[in-house]
Parts: sequence; C-alpha cells; structure tokens
Amino acid sequence: MAQHKISEFIMFLTSLVVGLTMVMGVNAVNSAPSFMLDYYKYIQHSETATPHYDKFWVNILTYYTVVTLVAQAVHEPTNLTYFMSRFSLMFRMQISVLLMLVELIVIVVLPHTGASEAGAMAAIIIVAYLGGVARAYFENTGYALFGPCPSKMLSGMLVGSAASGALVSIIQIILKASMPDTYDSVLTQSIIYFSLSLGIIFLGAVGVLFLLCNPFAKQYIAEFRSRRSVWRNIYCPVERVAPVSEIEKVVATTGHVEPSKEESDVLFDDRVHQKPCAEFSEGEEGEPLTTAELIQGVSVWRVIKEIWPMMLSCLLTFGVTYLMYPGMLLAVDPEDGWYTTIVMTVYNFGDLIGRAVSMIKRLWVPRKVVLIASVVRIVFIPLLILCAAHIIPSHAAAYVFTAVLSVSNGSLARFLWCTPPIPNH
Repeated sequence: MAQHKISEFIMFLTSLVVGLTMVMGVNAVNSAPSFMLDYYKYIQHSETATPHYDKFWVNILTYYTVVTLVAQAVHEPTNLTYFMSRFSLMFRMQISVLLMLVELIVIVVLPHTGASEAGAMAAIIIVAYLGGVARAYFENTGYALFGPCPSKMLSGMLVGSAASGALVSIIQIILKASMPDTYDSVLTQSIIYFSLSLGIIFLGAVGVLFLLCNPFAKQYIAEFRSRRSVWRNIYCPVERVAPVSEIEKVVATTGHVEPSKEESDVLFDDRVHQKPCAEFSEGEEGEPLTTAELIQGVSVWRVIKEIWPMMLSCLLTFGVTYLMYPGMLLAVDPEDGWYTTIVMTVYNFGDLIGRAVSMIKRLWVPRKVVLIASVVRIVFIPLLILCAAHIIPSHAAAYVFTAVLSVSNGSLARFLWCTPPIPNH
C-alpha cells in the first residue's frame, strides 16, 4: 500500500513537471519582454544600435505568440489522424521535447553567433513555428498520457502549466530588483532564466521516461504495460487495432473492469482493456494492445458529438485569452519595464490561482454556467483595447482586468479539461 502511494505521488509530481514543460518555452519568451524587445541590440552587439525593421521588434512578442499559436492550432488536429496515432506516446513526447529545447537554445545562442538582423528575424519566426509544433504534440500527447488516470493527474499537468509562467515571473522580478536594468544585465538575466527553462524541459523528458518503471502508471496507461521494448512500440501497425465496437462488446460480456475507489474520478480508463485486448492481438499471442493501438480504434466524430458544448467553451475561453495575451496587455505601456513585468506576473499568478482553486470540488459549477462564463469573458476584449488606447489611462485598471481575465481563464480551463462529458444516451 505504501509503495502504491509513493508511485502515485511520483506520477503526480511528474504530471506537474510535464505541465511546467508544456509551456515553458513560450512563457520564458513572454516573461522576458525587455530582452526580446531589444533583441536587435544584442544581435548587433551595441547598446546604441538602431533597428532596420523597427515595427517588427516593437511587436516581436505579438508576432512570436501569433506564429507559435497558429502553428499549434494547425498541427493539433493532426493528433487525431491515424498516421499520428500509430506513434507511441513516449516517442511523440520525447521528439516534442527535443524541438522545444532547440527553440530556446537558438534564441539564447543567436546573439553570440554574429547573425544579421534579418537572419535573426527569420530564425525567431522559424523557432516560434517549431515551438508551436512541439507544443501541439506534447500537450495533446500529455492529455492522452494522463487522461486515463484519476483526474488529479490531469489537474497536476494543468496546474503545472500555469506554475510555469508564475515561476518565470518570480525569477524575473528577483533578477530585475537585484540587478540594474542595463544592457549587459538584461542579457545576463535572459541567460539565467532561459537556462532554467531548458533544465525544466529536460527534467520533464526524464520524468516521463521514468514512468515506464512506475507501477501506478502501468496500472492506468496501456502503453506502459506492454512487454515489448520502447523501441518496438514507437510505431504500432494498424493490423493490431481492435474495433471499438468489439472491445465494448467484450467488456460488456466479460466484465473485465477493475473495481476502484477512484472510478468516478477517472475520465476514461485503459484498464478496462487490459485482459480483453489480448484477444485482438494477431501478431503476438497474449500481448495487450498499446495506447496508440487503442486510440486508432476510436471514432473521432462519435467523441465530438458527446463533447461539442465543452469544445465550444474551450474555443471561447482560450480564444479570448490569447487575443489579449500578451500583445494587448503589454501594449498599454510597452516602454515601462516594470509595467510589462508586473502585468505578466499578474496574469501568470492569476492563471495559477484559478487552476488551483478550481480543483476544490465544492466550487465546481454546471456545464451551462461554464459555457455562459466563456461567452461573458468576451467583454475583456473591448476593455483591454480601451486600456491599450489610453482611453482608460490607469495602469491599475489594466492590472485588475488582467487579474480577472487570468483567474477566469485558469478556472475554466481546469474545469473544461478535467470534467468528463455526460453521454447523451
């Protein structure tokens, strides 16, 4: 029993680190506005350098966010294709980590390579795209990895992603308060927190690898129960896939569902397939299907019919948030270094608080309320535009709107991702 609790706790810590890893790259960039806005100076190795493409550098954070989010939006649906489903969860996560490491390494190293300003612009756009691709696969694969587990595991991943921004903001405030806001010190600060981000991303990759040896993870995640090697499971042939209808038929008739005191807290459970899966294996007798093989037997449209209201809420919630974050928040006063740092800190901590507080089940609300709240949040668009246009001139108003925007984003996000849909039948 003690060993079970330890392995469960280790898996929860891993989910937190995976959440940290998921958005560490983009948070490191957005939480270092001074470095990114003056990036052209570090490329030219001159504190007095003037940019040839002034509009690009003034809006660098907006461009970076737009490119990485568009890349993420374009590639996320490909996770549902049969081709991507054939690759193991472990393989997809490790390749994604590699791309995220490349993203940050290029940004940190580029000022020391003698690259031209135009070359730096091209490189930043390319790595922003690669980072978006990596996060598209890492995030969705993380949900597939922790989804079969008790909901606190998925909650840990979501809280970890919010904690990523809060951690970077804390580091930035400490460095900004303890070091002068000079050309050299800003470069030193950027190296410190980008290096920390690289370390956390690497730690996330190692943590996922160690789940292969975790008894609690094996209990819930089909891929980790496989007796085949990790290398042999990288690409799972379609021939071994069991149709969902057949799996459901076997489960219904044989009742191979492990009783669990946490059953009501599990979104969906690979364990129900642990014994019946062997009956569908054509290549290796007695070898259960992996998670990748099980996913290939799922009807996407059938799932969409069950969860479309939650999908609409997700679209509204994250659509409003990322229309405002970070570009519109920083546009209120981009020349004030302390304002840009504080407003990002307010957002990051608000998001973290919203996700953490919403883990309390007593605060959960009906799905209709979530959809209504997602629609109401549209009001933040004109309010923050008025702040950016200085029609509402106060920094305090921007801080308040940012706080409410972020807390509502965090709480709605956690609820939307961690609450299983209620079937219509």
